[in-house]
Amino acid sequence: MTQTYNWGILAPGNIAGKFVAELQEIKSAKVLAVGSRDLVRAKEFASAWQIERCYGSYEELVTDPDIDIVYIASPHAFHAAHTKLCLTHKKAVLCEKAFALNSSDVIEMIETARREKVFLMEAFMTPHQPSYQEARKIINSGLLGEIKHLHGWFGFNKSPYDLNGRLFNPALGGGALLDIGLYPLFDALWFLGEPIHVEAFADLTPRNIDQSVSVAMQFDKGKSASIFASFLATAGVGTDILCEKGLLRLRRTSSLNQWLEIILPGEPVKTIHFDESSCGLKQEALEVMKCLDEKRLESAVMSHHNSLQLMNLLDLIREEAGILLPI
Repeated sequence: MTQTYNWGILAPGNIAGKFVAELQEIKSAKVLAVGSRDLVRAKEFASAWQIERCYGSYEELVTDPDIDIVYIASPHAFHAAHTKLCLTHKKAVLCEKAFALNSSDVIEMIETARREKVFLMEAFMTPHQPSYQEARKIINSGLLGEIKHLHGWFGFNKSPYDLNGRLFNPALGGGALLDIGLYPLFDALWFLGEPIHVEAFADLTPRNIDQSVSVAMQFDKGKSASIFASFLATAGVGTDILCEKGLLRLRRTSSLNQWLEIILPGEPVKTIHFDESSCGLKQEALEVMKCLDEKRLESAVMSHHNSLQLMNLLDLIREEAGILLPI
């Protein structure tokens, strides 16, 4: 990096804490300020992470002239509004997934970024990770032949749940699809491209929140994918890529603990582990600062097209599965 970038954290919470913990490992990044609608929460977060400035509103945060980049960690339902607030105040934005609630919001966010000539990227972890970069190299090498099927899943069960909490609150964009289902869905797009047919089913709560969702997709040349996400199944997270000559498995227990397994008939399983220093949420931050160093308004790793493509697929799945949000 050619300079040190000052970061502002919009909305302190669990994911913001994880992000700040990794961001503070980067010499070219300084977490300068945190903003919350509740000044007490902002002060508590600032104290926990030794952040020198705290604000009791998002407007105060984005008008701080010393902040270069804002990391948005508010609930999904507010991402579009908070992103546009930052962009119109000329702050580069790294906005947590899900980028927004629908493709119309995503289009507005992208158009605002382009109109204001300010950098914008979705904080989507996986394409920045060395495991995904290595997996793509392996697939492209032809070692395993063509992909025939991809199976991806993400599930956990921490019941009893707070049915009024974010995960199950329709007003906040709750549901398994937007919270965790988008990870295996992105894998399908990353490795297989645009689907030509999609079918989806959801297990809905009485408030019409998807607590589990399953998706079947067809792609060109007879390729297919099956996706499962759930707040009820203790499934962990993983992706299996079934190819002509063998199997490639992507696994992680956290953003920092990642590995690949290559399985070929008659050969020992080859496992590739990745050092924690090259993994994690910090890779998103490094990409943002690299783009700013290069005077770019968009990342090639997680592009505006990637985000819109994913949201278009999420919109289609919601329609197919009868998942309705107040949007």
